[in-house]
Amino acid sequence: MKVAFPTNNLKKIASHTALSKYLAIVDIGNGEIMERVAVKNPIPEMVKDGMGSEETGRGLGAGRIIPAILSDYGVELFVARDIGEGMRMNLEYAGISVLETEEKEIEKIIESLIRG
Repeated sequence: MKVAFPTNNLKKIASHTALSKYLAIVDIGNGEIMERVAVKNPIPEMVKDGMGSEETGRGLGAGRIIPAILSDYGVELFVARDIGEGMRMNLEYAGISVLETEEKEIEKIIESLIRG
């Protein structure tokens, strides 16, 4: 199962999905981590170039861009601390389940998914 997390440092789940620096994708199979990939999130660069709102990333199409990226990588589960309704709908439409969590540590989520 491929799981994705919005993150700025590849260790903690970012508080804001659209403005996270990376989308960490972890492939979990046979009770272990098979592969890790860090995909640069294009939204912060778009904000830096003067598009959309710097505070929220609104107006940049994050709710369409991020689900498309994750779908291309075959992600099945997206784990975030907070997620907007539009992003959630687009993720689910792309066949990606969504898990909102208070947990900040990516490794703790991965461990719990491995243990089942």
